Amino acid sequence: MTFAHQHLLWFLLIIPALVGLKLWVDAHGSMAERLFTATRLRPSLVIGRSLWQSWIVYALYALAMTCLIIAVAQPRWGDEQLEVPDKGRNVFIAIDTSRSMLARDVTPDRLTRARLAANDLVTALSGERVGLLAFAGRAYLQAPLTTDHDAIIESLQAFDHTIIEWGGSNIGDLLDVTLRAIKNLPKGNFALVIFSDGGDADQNLVPYIQRLTKAGVIVVSVGVGTEGGTLIPNPEMPGDYIRDDANNVVRSQLQTGVLQQLATTTGGRFMKLGLQPLNRSALQPVLDRLTEQESANRKTSRPIERFAWPLGLGMFFLMLAWIISALPRSSPRPLVLALAFFTFAPESSAQAMSLGDTLASIFQSSGPTPEDARAALEGGDFKTARELYSRLLDDPRFSRGRDELLYGMAATEHALTNYDGSAKNFSEALHTQDQALRARAHRGLGHTLYDQGAKGLEKQPKITIERWTDALRHLDAAAELDPENAELRENREHVSKMLDELRKVTEQMEQQQKGQKGQKGQKGEKGQEGQKGEGEEGQEGDQDGQGKEGSDPNGSGDPKESEGKGEKKDADDGIGGKDAKDLPEGRLQAARGDQDGEEPGQGMKPGEGEGEGGDEKKPTARPIESGDQRNPRTGYTPGEAQALLRQYMDEITTPVSNRYHTPPANKKDW
Repeated sequence: MTFAHQHLLWFLLIIPALVGLKLWVDAHGSMAERLFTATRLRPSLVIGRSLWQSWIVYALYALAMTCLIIAVAQPRWGDEQLEVPDKGRNVFIAIDTSRSMLARDVTPDRLTRARLAANDLVTALSGERVGLLAFAGRAYLQAPLTTDHDAIIESLQAFDHTIIEWGGSNIGDLLDVTLRAIKNLPKGNFALVIFSDGGDADQNLVPYIQRLTKAGVIVVSVGVGTEGGTLIPNPEMPGDYIRDDANNVVRSQLQTGVLQQLATTTGGRFMKLGLQPLNRSALQPVLDRLTEQESANRKTSRPIERFAWPLGLGMFFLMLAWIISALPRSSPRPLVLALAFFTFAPESSAQAMSLGDTLASIFQSSGPTPEDARAALEGGDFKTARELYSRLLDDPRFSRGRDELLYGMAATEHALTNYDGSAKNFSEALHTQDQALRARAHRGLGHTLYDQGAKGLEKQPKITIERWTDALRHLDAAAELDPENAELRENREHVSKMLDELRKVTEQMEQQQKGQKGQKGQKGEKGQEGQKGEGEEGQEGDQDGQGKEGSDPNGSGDPKESEGKGEKKDADDGIGGKDAKDLPEGRLQAARGDQDGEEPGQGMKPGEGEGEGGDEKKPTARPIESGDQRNPRTGYTPGEAQALLRQYMDEITTPVSNRYHTPPANKKDW
């Protein structure tokens, strides 16, 4: 059971206050009677209602007031299915998702600001039919016209610069998609709201504009950005900016030419997006020119109002109190007096409380409690705990303790290794006003980010560095809120140590990668010299020219000597090698020593790093030096570091070359 106006139930506290006032008045009234009248003359002098009758009437009035307060709060239980006509004026919202919308001349950037303004506009267009489009080098219809604004807002949250891979701002394709979207709809008029940083006026748009005017489409263009403009950050390379074909940095400005052209020729209006929200009044002149259209009915449900029951019961108690008040005054009956005394006397307060608990249990709906979810979490039944926390978060009765429920849900998701869900719930719990809970949320978010980074350490070390950096920040925030927590400080030191070691390993790999490229260049030159030799020198040169890594410095090129030499593959497979398995994954623990006191070089199998003969040289381009041993600070050999860097370079270079494989519109790629 729920209430439409739950806050009105606080007026029920008036009832016990009135009962206490009644007790106080009766006690002082009886004292006055004893002081001013004699016992034998009191029945003749004092005229009024008897004590038991007075209490019964007062109790009925109190019950009537209780029922009326509950009725005003509008209790509800059960749902009824309804069919509502889906009608309203037709409004399309189009958002430019090209990379130029990543410019930050408006806060926080153009694309985010446009999304927020579109969200405000959808909320303001209550009852209207709204459609959603996205465009860059191409345009797509993301959501058809509908009155389900929640679905529109959910689709709007997914807009980013990667939703369309074609670069540029192709407004002509946007107008064509809009015309095709309204082609099969009943004849009427439509509004098209475009959020974009614009472009120059284009004569090629004239045929589209004529078709829009014929179809009854009114364009409202909203310019996003400033005339001064700014540089466009490169989302693929942090710290760099978008560049043109001549490798010059691109500066994006708000160009209002094409936006004003669309608004003027279709009878709409042009406006610039400022810091104020885009409300309904800004579009009201355009909306007044549109006509409502009705489509098929849609089914919906609403709670059933049950206020008639407490209202009728309150009226019954009120009429009963009036009837008893009108009865002739007679001597009190022992049975009725005993019933009134048992119900309302102070000595029977325990029975009254038990009766109130029974009534409360009748009206209280069954369901899970936070204690049940907490017990499931502490007992290790994480799937049950997640289900209970999910139901509690959807229940409006527990809105007051929502922050604590979010923390419990985050801890459950962390235990189930759903780190994305855990980070989301921990982040929402950070908005609490409880300092202790906020400290725990910071700490939990730091643990989650650390475990998430450790999980992807083998394939994405750069992302692991970002995750661990964010984890360190949250642990610092938790330490500021809870400075006396020794375990928290120990975890923070552990994260800091692991982060420093990973950064050193990455730097070492980058340096060794550069050295490896230089060695390959020298080997190629040696191969060319070997092809020019004659006789025995020619044979030696030929063997060197083949570029075999197993050839010795004298050019013998014996392939048998190259087999079985050097480190084993398992010890030189980058971050996925032996030592990577020892890196922490799962729950964050306190920092320990260097691999449980293991000395540098321990853990290597006998024969690793040596050939079959033991004294022979390694089949590499350079002899063994002291630097080829495992670094005691990072835990990696140079070969492992080179393999890890090679894997990382393959991952970050392959998507960039294939990302924008389609020619951009307007010869622009931003």
